[in-house]
Amino acid sequence: MHRELSAIVAIPIVLSAIIWAPEWVFLILLDLVILLAADELFRMAEYSGIPLQRKISLLSLITFLGAAYFKSLPAMAGLILAWALLFPVAQIFRASAPDGSLRAAAVPLYVMLSLGAAGSSLGWLKSLAPDNTTGTKLLLLFLFTIWIGDSGAYYLGKNFGRHKMAPVLSPKKTWEGLAGGIIASFLGAAAFHLLFPLPFGWAPVLIIAAILSISAPLGDLVESVLKRDTGVKDSSNLIPGHGGLLDRTDSLFFSAPVVLAYLWFSGLYSFPF
Repeated sequence: MHRELSAIVAIPIVLSAIIWAPEWVFLILLDLVILLAADELFRMAEYSGIPLQRKISLLSLITFLGAAYFKSLPAMAGLILAWALLFPVAQIFRASAPDGSLRAAAVPLYVMLSLGAAGSSLGWLKSLAPDNTTGTKLLLLFLFTIWIGDSGAYYLGKNFGRHKMAPVLSPKKTWEGLAGGIIASFLGAAAFHLLFPLPFGWAPVLIIAAILSISAPLGDLVESVLKRDTGVKDSSNLIPGHGGLLDRTDSLFFSAPVVLAYLWFSGLYSFPF
């Protein structure tokens, strides 16, 4: 019940931010979600004994998101290089150095890429579109397909799942659930395109559905690896029935760069970098 109630509250807020809010408001809200999800991952790392300097790590992510907000690829690349050098330097000044220095330097850089760059890609699905209407529709198609696929996997796996897909990493995931998620992803994308046609036609919509049907559950499994390694069940208890923001955004952030890359290589998007 908590799962459904949380969705009922969250979905109107998300839709309002995407459809009606000015672009800068949407992007700032997205950056806030990225920062909160990153903080959950940093706390998971600390819980497992990694001696992070969390304030410095969050500061590094803020600088990166600032560059991403202004769509400055050179600034983003420069910041990744700069922080890749600064993170190890910061370990020198820890009282417990050198213990854990490699992991403490690697985790914030991983977060900058896996949440900062990937999360920014989610915003670019909307802001880099040929026009605002197309960007809004495409982002909604992206979210709707993942949510429908996740729901299909959850309910089919719960009721008919027999064969474990990754029993150590995610004991509840089954191959039947994955199949249900794939079918639901295609049906969801098709239904969305029928109701709110995109100017791309059917082929790109179905290709996006195919990408999401695989990348979304894969992103969820990646987070499961991290949670098992750090010894936590959920990234936090922020959202009743769902866990933390990282638990709810892992598949979105993992999938966004893949879809964005497809749109770029197919010529459907042009990048002003």
